[in-house]
Amino acid sequence: LRKMLFSLPKRRRHEKKVDRPFEFLVEDIFLNVPGVGSVVSGFVNAGELNVGANCNVYVGPTNDGTFLKTVAKSAHVARINTSHITAGQSACLAFSLNKELRKKLRRGMVVVQESPTATKEFDAEICVLKGEGTTIRRSYQAYVHILNVRQSAFARDIQIVNNNALGLPPSHNAKEDTEGIVLRPGSRAKVRFEFAQRPEYIRPGMRMLFRDGRVRGVGIVTGIPQ
Repeated sequence: LRKMLFSLPKRRRHEKKVDRPFEFLVEDIFLNVPGVGSVVSGFVNAGELNVGANCNVYVGPTNDGTFLKTVAKSAHVARINTSHITAGQSACLAFSLNKELRKKLRRGMVVVQESPTATKEFDAEICVLKGEGTTIRRSYQAYVHILNVRQSAFARDIQIVNNNALGLPPSHNAKEDTEGIVLRPGSRAKVRFEFAQRPEYIRPGMRMLFRDGRVRGVGIVTGIPQ
């Protein structure tokens, strides 16, 4: 069994993401490391980065949707100091931030090199996997997971789709009543979500999970409203 597991192909090949723009997912923060300052740990999801005094990056989004421009001074991989990190590695980055800006750091942020934008709304094609006795309609609220982003979101609009981005069979168990479209387990639809608390860094192609009590569902982000 162990030989079979090691022979299975990787589900994700991060070496193919090296040519993409740099994207680092923040999973934990350390606000005041002695002799270093503010440090974040996480995963290099795409691209590569050479750290140093001239390495300008954007960290965010903060609660108001803005990004902090700072310098990535140094990096560690497996507790070893390095000047270069690339897609597929778990690493730590040290930033040049003052005390006020350090307080704005949180889990779920992203570190990029190109000037990014945050959004509070996004479109996704979803499939409801589980949820006996539960109906999903407009204004439904669930807890959404998109890579390292975790936040409650509302369903602002629901449309039934048959040709979907997930490559699944046509939708079923979705009905329309006097109050709009109702989704049940097995339903597939295009939904516009709105985050309940703050804007997040989301891009098309990201996969998502949502949950609420006994309800479970999956989906893929298809677009960001202008």
